[in-house]
Amino acid sequence: MKRRFTRTVSGYGTWSGFLGIYRECPPGGIGWDIGESGRRRGHMFTYSVTQWIFGNEPMDTSLQRLQRFGYDGVELAGEPAKLDIDGLREQMKRYGLVCTSICGIYTAERDLSHHDPTRRQEAVRYVKDCVDMAERLGASVVIVVPTPVGKNGPITNRQDEWANAILSLKEAGTYAQSKNVRLAIEALNRFETYLVNTLAAAKRLAEAVNVASVGVMADLFHMNIEERDHSEAIRDIAPYLAHVHIADNTREAAGLGQTDFTDVFRTLIGIGYDGNVTMEFLPRISNPYKAAGTTGSGEIYDAYAKQSIEHIRGIVRKLR
Repeated sequence: MKRRFTRTVSGYGTWSGFLGIYRECPPGGIGWDIGESGRRRGHMFTYSVTQWIFGNEPMDTSLQRLQRFGYDGVELAGEPAKLDIDGLREQMKRYGLVCTSICGIYTAERDLSHHDPTRRQEAVRYVKDCVDMAERLGASVVIVVPTPVGKNGPITNRQDEWANAILSLKEAGTYAQSKNVRLAIEALNRFETYLVNTLAAAKRLAEAVNVASVGVMADLFHMNIEERDHSEAIRDIAPYLAHVHIADNTREAAGLGQTDFTDVFRTLIGIGYDGNVTMEFLPRISNPYKAAGTTGSGEIYDAYAKQSIEHIRGIVRKLR
C-alpha cells in the first residue's frame, strides 16, 4: 500500500531540567517528505510510539504530540471493535502520520494457547480482526503474544499449550499472509507471562509455525530482564525480526536508564533491519495493560516522547 504524505512539523521545544517546560517554537516548521514506507526520507527506520501508553488521553492530543516531536507514525491498540477505524485514518492523515503497527492486547479471554478449542478459536478470531484493522489502516505488523499477560503457568501443561499456540498461529498467520500483514511474536518477561520469555523461544515458535508472515519482535525492556546479551539475541533472530519496541531498563524513555542503545542499533543496522522502531515507555505498574485506563501527566508524556526519539535518532546519526 502506497503512503505519501507531506507533513509540517512545528514546535520542537526546549528543556528546562529533565521534565522541562515544553513551549512552542515560533511557527514555520520543517517540511518533511514521507515515502512509501512511512519514514522520512533519509531515515533508516520508521519511528512511532504505541498510543495506548498515553492512557485515557484523547487521540488528537497523542497524535499532535507525535507530530510535534517528529515521529513518522503511531502504533495503535488492538481493539478494533472499540475504535472508529475510518475516523482514525482521517486523524492520522491530518497530522501526517502513518499507522505502523497494531499492538494486540492479550487478556485472559484472548489465549492462543488455551486447551479449550472454543476459547482458542475466539483468540484466533481476535487476531484476525486485528489483521483486518491493520489492513484498513495500512499497518504492516500485528503483535501477538501466545499466552495472556498475567498467565504465569500452564492450565494443562507446557507441551500441550505450546502445541496449541502453534495451531493458533498457523491459522492466524495464514490469514495475515493473505492480507499482506506480518504477525510479530513478542517475548514477554517471566513476571508477566510464561510460555515465550526470550527471543530464542519466540524464534522456535515461529519456526514451528512455519508460515512466512509469522516473525518475531524484539522488546528491549523485556530483553533487559531475559537476555544475557542484547546484540547476540538480536543477531540470532535476524531472519525473523519484524518489529522493535524501545524502552530503557526502567521501562522509561530511552536514555534514562542503563541500556546500551548504541550497541543495540549497531546490531540492528548490521543485520539490515530497516523497519519500525516503536517507543513503549510505561509507568511503574505490574500489569502494563492497566496503563490504558489511567490519566497521566501530559508533561511527562511530552518529555518521554521527546527524550526517546532524540536519544535514538542521535545514536543512529552517529552510526551511519
